[in-house]
Amino acid sequence: MLSTWTKIEPARNCYRFYAISLASDLFNAYVVSCEWGRIGAKKFRRKVEVFNSVDEAMAQIKCIESLRIKHDYQLT
Repeated sequence: MLSTWTKIEPARNCYRFYAISLASDLFNAYVVSCEWGRIGAKKFRRKVEVFNSVDEAMAQIKCIESLRIKHDYQLT
């Protein structure tokens, strides 16, 4: 699963992206990976969290998505 969010405000020189992905690993754990930064930049930030159940991982994703909406990001 992958969801990508963008925030574009030319008047404020704001061109940002935020990507959230969910994957399972070899040890039956669920990995939520978030990447964010400026659109078009070569460098970006990444945060990885590991959860024991898919419900915990989905709850974290919903929390992150609600925060993106609060900060005026748009789903792409």
